[in-house]
Amino acid sequence: MLPPLFTRSRGLGKLYGQMFVPVLEQWKLTQLEADILLFLANNPDYDTARDIVERRYIAKSHVSLGVESLARRGLLLRATRPGNRKTIHLELTEAAGPIVEAGRAVQARYGRALLAGFTDRERETLLELLSRVAKNVDAALTAAEGGTP
Repeated sequence: MLPPLFTRSRGLGKLYGQMFVPVLEQWKLTQLEADILLFLANNPDYDTARDIVERRYIAKSHVSLGVESLARRGLLLRATRPGNRKTIHLELTEAAGPIVEAGRAVQARYGRALLAGFTDRERETLLELLSRVAKNVDAALTAAEGGTP
């Protein structure tokens, strides 16, 4: 039998979304736009739309629309790098700073809510085990899509 976490994973997303409502309303953002900003802020080594698509499993068309909206609002810049004019890199602007700060605060509250009642050691163990589960998911998806895990 699967643990409830795996069968109720939509509840995790629902809680996350509910916790984000004040941030989204304050800055008139969609959840996707907030997710893109936070992905870029929290993963500085991954700065392309393709990175977001591959690591967050969000449809390419949705990421494109979100990036376009954020660029139009002056919250991110698109740029190429010398020697590679094909790859568009995304960079947060200074204006995105307060949004990222507020979003990270929500993410921290969300993490505290999920791990309430766990000891430090239990938290460490759980996060290690969930990281392994995530790697298994990635490998299974890669294999199902015809790649090699």
